[in-house]
This record gives sequence, C-alpha cells and structure tokens, in this order.
Amino acid sequence: MKFINFVKYRDLEKIASARPAHFAYADRLREQGKLAIGGPLVGDQGRRIGLLFVYEAASRDEALTFAQEDPFAVANALRSYEITEWRLRGVNLDLLIKANRSADQSDGKNMQIRLFANYANYAADKSRLATVRPAHWAYDQTLKCAGELALAGPFANDEGGLFVYHATGREEAMSNLKQDPFALEGVFADCEIHEWIIEGVNPDLLTIDLSSEEGVRVRHVVHQ
Repeated sequence: MKFINFVKYRDLEKIASARPAHFAYADRLREQGKLAIGGPLVGDQGRRIGLLFVYEAASRDEALTFAQEDPFAVANALRSYEITEWRLRGVNLDLLIKANRSADQSDGKNMQIRLFANYANYAADKSRLATVRPAHWAYDQTLKCAGELALAGPFANDEGGLFVYHATGREEAMSNLKQDPFALEGVFADCEIHEWIIEGVNPDLLTIDLSSEEGVRVRHVVHQ
C-alpha cells in the first residue's frame, strides 16, 4: 500500500543540521523498497517549506513509523506531518526519472524539469464527486498525453487527492489545476500547490493501484 507523508517544516536550522542524516535515511528506505519517491516542497519565495514522500508500507502503522523515525522528525524540526493512504491512478515514469535531481546526469537536463504538487481536499458532497469523476479522469489523461501530468490519484478515503503537474512555473501549474473539472465543478474544497523537487525515485514501486479499500488520514501536529 502507498502512503503519502505531507510535511511542513518548523525550524529551518534544525532541518539544515539533520539533512545529511535525512538523506541517508531516505536512501536506506529506497534500497529497502519502502520509499517510492520523495523530495522537498518549495514555497512561493523559493524557500523549502516542507517535504512530500510516498512510502510503500504494509500498514498505516508502518508508514507512521517511517515518518517518526525520519531524522527531521527526530530533531523536532517539523511543524506537522500528515500520513494518508493513497491510490496511484496515473504515472509518467519517464518524466519522474528525468526530474530526479539525485540522478547521475552530468548534462544538467533534469534541472529543466519542474514539477508542482497539488495536495487537494475534496468537498463533502460525494455525489458531486462521483458525477464529475469521469470528466476528471479524461482531463488527467489529456494532461498525461501532453506530458503535463507526472503523478495522479485519490486518497484511499476519497477525501482528496495528489496531482503532480509538469509545468514551466507556478502560473502554468495553477492553470492546469483551475481547468480540472474537479475545480470547475466545486469538487476541490481547497488545494495546496507547491513546487516539488524530486530527490530520489524507485520506479519499481510506482505501479498503478486499482484497489478500492477505504483508508484513513492521520495528521500529526508537532508541538514544541
């Protein structure tokens, strides 16, 4: 099962100090087949404000353990982290591999690939969600065929989703979001969209998940 860890930083000095240990921890999870993809989130001012990881875990408890044992969490550098079971419905592996900034690419071409993660919550009206979903799927397919969608899928509890756009900048990514039938028809209750810098990919773990078992989101706010 796949679980998203959506993280917000609190103490950037502690983040900087713990970064080498965090990188080593992430590399170890990838080697163990527990981390599909991950990297920092960048805010409007170009500063790293958080982290987005996609774990492969046998259970929510295991995913939560991965999050809690991350050196960033151990260093008490986080404001919050949110563990959400996720269904991968669409993926462009070629695009993600090219965007991977930890890859050994001396020509620097990967630096031209910019990805923007839309972490969305759905409105409470599930009947509207069901009605609009076919149009949303068709729109996602159009974006994917145009090379403008890298990852997409709903949370397992159908309360939101993660959609990762390939765009030249935030304005283009926002345009892709606003043209989504989920946005046009009011399915998106709120969205957070941030640039996502990929710092490691395990392509073998990014397989489409067609299961429908309901999941639960667990949010943790880290208190000082």
